[in-house]
Amino acid sequence: MLPALIQNARQNRIISALPMTVYTRLEDDLEIVSLPLGQTLYEAGDSLDFVYFPTTCIVSLIFATENGSSSELAMTGNDGLIGIPLVLGGETTTHKVVVQSAGEAYRLRTEVFTWELDQGGYLQRLCLCYAQALMTQMAQSVVCNRHHSVVQQLCRWLLQSLDQLPGNELYMTQELIASMLGVRREAVTEAAGKLQTAGLMQYRRGHITVTDRPGLEARVCECYGVVRAEYDRIFKLMPATLPKNRTRPNPATLRQRAEARFQQTPPTMPTTTWDTERLVHELQVHQIELEMHNEELRHAYGEADALREKYADIYDFAPVGYFTIDRHSLILQLNLAGAILLGIKRSQIGRHRFAAAIKPEYLLPFKHFVEDVLDDKAKKNCEIVLAATNQRPEAIVRIEAVPDESTSECRMVVMDVTAEKLAERAVNLREQYQRALLDNFPFMVWLKDEQSRFLAVNAPFAEIHGWSSVDIPVGKTDFDISPPEQAETYRADDLAVLSSGERKSGEELIEINGEPHWLETYKSPVVMDGNRIGTVGFSRDITKRKLMEDELRRLAATDPLTELFTLKHFLTHLEAAHASLKRGADQSVAVLEINIDYLQSINSNLGHAAGDAVLRLVSGLLRAELRKTDVAGRISGEKFAVLMPGSDAADAESFAERLRKTVAMPKIILGERQGAVSVSLSVALMDAADPTAEAVLNRADAALTLAKAAGLTDDRSGRPH
Repeated sequence: MLPALIQNARQNRIISALPMTVYTRLEDDLEIVSLPLGQTLYEAGDSLDFVYFPTTCIVSLIFATENGSSSELAMTGNDGLIGIPLVLGGETTTHKVVVQSAGEAYRLRTEVFTWELDQGGYLQRLCLCYAQALMTQMAQSVVCNRHHSVVQQLCRWLLQSLDQLPGNELYMTQELIASMLGVRREAVTEAAGKLQTAGLMQYRRGHITVTDRPGLEARVCECYGVVRAEYDRIFKLMPATLPKNRTRPNPATLRQRAEARFQQTPPTMPTTTWDTERLVHELQVHQIELEMHNEELRHAYGEADALREKYADIYDFAPVGYFTIDRHSLILQLNLAGAILLGIKRSQIGRHRFAAAIKPEYLLPFKHFVEDVLDDKAKKNCEIVLAATNQRPEAIVRIEAVPDESTSECRMVVMDVTAEKLAERAVNLREQYQRALLDNFPFMVWLKDEQSRFLAVNAPFAEIHGWSSVDIPVGKTDFDISPPEQAETYRADDLAVLSSGERKSGEELIEINGEPHWLETYKSPVVMDGNRIGTVGFSRDITKRKLMEDELRRLAATDPLTELFTLKHFLTHLEAAHASLKRGADQSVAVLEINIDYLQSINSNLGHAAGDAVLRLVSGLLRAELRKTDVAGRISGEKFAVLMPGSDAADAESFAERLRKTVAMPKIILGERQGAVSVSLSVALMDAADPTAEAVLNRADAALTLAKAAGLTDDRSGRPH
């Protein structure tokens, strides 16, 4: 049975590439399994208990959306394995794994597989190479599904499937193929019909026979060749140095491996009773177990120092910087690449702080970043800029950091991404130019020569000027169709664009057919054979946008409940009035402060809806009493203020008394009572000698406090006076 096991297991490309010494270590743990069509090996989020090495089956990695649709990410057969998350440091899978073609595979327990990976030998190298090839397949599938026809996608899928099987036949329904490709079944039916008509394949009741593989390869897109070439290239790579042969210390399978070794070299057994034979057998197996234990210990101790030196070299000569810092960014440890990046000596790491190498504007974000890593006990990343040194210019670096077990140290991987970022900026700049070209799609278009004579206009340009034909303005200038001042401005803009060679844009308010219109205008030079021969212009009507902006500004300055100005906007008017007084304006300015009595009690006893109704009532009565020059604002919850330019104390007090009576007139129902709203009022005059505009508000507020003390008796009742 053993030769068959070896032969079958080594049908897998990864297993076959292992040296015999490594394979011999694994063979006792490899377990053959039969996988039927449609079996789900793992759901998304499942923990990986086994790693599968397909030999005669094909397995699909599938991603499903919330609405039930799905698409194949990649397929794996005898050229790979199922369990890549373990290779990359994960423990669960992010996608569904389903058998798409029935057959056999060999599986290995996770703990055995991860132990072998930790040895850093052939298996780890082969698995990492396969991970790279698998990512190439996934990336190429995305490109193929986006840019190539269903026929090309079907050809690619068929060829990739046949690469995993010995013959030219597949057992697969069109519905399942459509699910794998992420397209409608009708599209697969149509594509399969075209291939069958062309004599490339035959399809009958889920049985696909490829009759002309060269024909399929002629029709397939380049994606198939890219993926196949990558797989062939990857499996030709071998480790630079051969790892030592080690015995795996796996107590769970120790007895099984000892039994296997006993069977390979059975001792000469005496002919005796069954009990004696059994006892001798047990003693011999136990002796082998002890010998294997000793062998494992010798290897473990012998290689510990070598592994430590090996990983120290990997740490030091890594192409990225490794740093360990404390909460205050003091460097506790760094590798050679990190020392070169910062331009410091490794022997002096205790004297340097990582923050000392950062540009000043990035210091605070970096400080918060380190604190978040240590406080949240989580992996985080950020990008900062390192200041220039004598050895290098400014460097943009990407930092990935994790805390140590005690959360007192931050371990960082620092990668110089300056070239990458500069390339991204160049791409973004080109994209901005392309967007600008699209955004300049015109409503009105015109073309002028060097003397600003119109050579051509479009229909919207002619229509907005009231011309029946686009030929009317040809040969004319702006002086023929616009007021002189406006024409002078247009001519100056044309000359500026021609002389500078740069585009000019702006907004202008003009009158068209007796109505004001805001226009947004763009002008660019027309260059032919290196010479600027004229200008091209685009213009669009942005009147509605301007009106909307004005309305937005009004809403931003207005309290939505009372429709009075907000405190911020009111203070702007207050400061303007104070500045006018300081410049010597010959007028008095009064400020009236109004407080709605018992509003807090109304809110507490009757609810905020009642309080809001009182606020709306008082603010509405106040607006009705205002002059055009007065400015009113809501300065706090129950307080209003009125700025009264040109009013003295007597005028303001008269206004206040009139407002008080007006407010008291309406009768309102509060619970089971009927009453009136009362307000407390105070008046203060603005003085040019005031240090700030808010000084007058402070005086009015002090006076209001006295007024409330004199005029209110029971602040708890919620009963207005």
